[in-house]
Amino acid sequence: MNLLRKASLALLAYVMLLSVLGIASPASAADSNQVTIEVTTRETSLIPGNSVMVSVRISKITPENPNLRSALIALSYDEKAFSTEGNIRFDDMLGKYIWRADTFIIPSKTYESSDYLIEAPYPVDLDPADGRREVIVSISALNNWTISSANDEAFISFYLSVNKEAPTQESSINVLAEETVLTDAAGNSIKAFGTTSAQVHVGFPKQIEIVRGTLPPTSDPFKVSLSSGTELNALAIFENGDTSYITGIASWDTTDHQVITAPVYGNIQAIGLGKAEVTVTFGNMTGKHEVLVYPKGAPELIEKEVAYVTRIPNERMFAKAAIVQIKVNGKAAEPGRIFDGTTYVPLRSVSNLLGMEIEYDNVKKAPTLNGKAVPHFFTFSGTTYIWARDLPALLGAKMSWDRNKTTLIIETSVQK
Repeated sequence: MNLLRKASLALLAYVMLLSVLGIASPASAADSNQVTIEVTTRETSLIPGNSVMVSVRISKITPENPNLRSALIALSYDEKAFSTEGNIRFDDMLGKYIWRADTFIIPSKTYESSDYLIEAPYPVDLDPADGRREVIVSISALNNWTISSANDEAFISFYLSVNKEAPTQESSINVLAEETVLTDAAGNSIKAFGTTSAQVHVGFPKQIEIVRGTLPPTSDPFKVSLSSGTELNALAIFENGDTSYITGIASWDTTDHQVITAPVYGNIQAIGLGKAEVTVTFGNMTGKHEVLVYPKGAPELIEKEVAYVTRIPNERMFAKAAIVQIKVNGKAAEPGRIFDGTTYVPLRSVSNLLGMEIEYDNVKKAPTLNGKAVPHFFTFSGTTYIWARDLPALLGAKMSWDRNKTTLIIETSVQK
């Protein structure tokens, strides 16, 4: 009997014991096939040597579905594409390897409470000959609770490393249904449930573009005034059209250190008049872009400089930032984050709830809401975030916190 089956039976026996003792309330198992275990990644195209955050959620739990009490879920990945390198440690007390505390998170306030037990993921290899390895994640409801799927939020997110020597390939991270155990409040095993997989492309990009802030690529030189700085990012573009920021893992330089300083995580300072090229290298691929430095107030600087949110140099730090729930005119939006004392909200989720389309101002080179350019924005793992404090000027919005200060309430009459 393999390790996972032993753990599965132990968990099932534990839940059944709670039921016998009267701790669990009885429930029926109607329409259990509607329950779905979903696996997602922040990016769909991955670069060898990088890391990817994998999230797991249980959705479509309704009053007609079982009162789900616990879930022990086995996830499978291709060991040629992924590894646990740098993400796990050996726990002497448990006697096994588990994910380090800084390489997995509970991304939802719903599940980050004393009513749920979510243990650190741990790796196993159920079949050493199949070329795949597994990750075991689990969640149990405590205090006579059952698992809720409010807002269909993930209950756990963890990092996998993309192998440095990974061949270019299409790969997947999927649920092993036969090794997964779902248990209802009465201690019964739920046999019928759906699953979804995370489909990803692993390989090097076809080109690297240097962009200003989070703006789209352009062939125009970047104009910078003397003694000022600007934020640049390295944008990897893949064959399938996907993009990914690789600013922190690429090597930066400049062709003239007398004009601009050598970029640090893409940030440059203009120290002399003239022009220079910024270069970024990843593997055997290099991207270049020209920078022109003018005196302050020069006519060439006719475009008003846009203040961008300072790029988060360590994405893992931002990924672990406090989650904040957001409601827009009474409707739940995707969660935001509080990082370094500033609240960030997801632009597209807010605009969708307002029935508004995000447009783009080609002059100010910024997204717009309600015809106004968004002054502070940046993209993290495919999601564009804006400062919450910009919303009153953009939408005339009123903002407040609930009494527990866990939900940011946004109210506005701007709605199409």
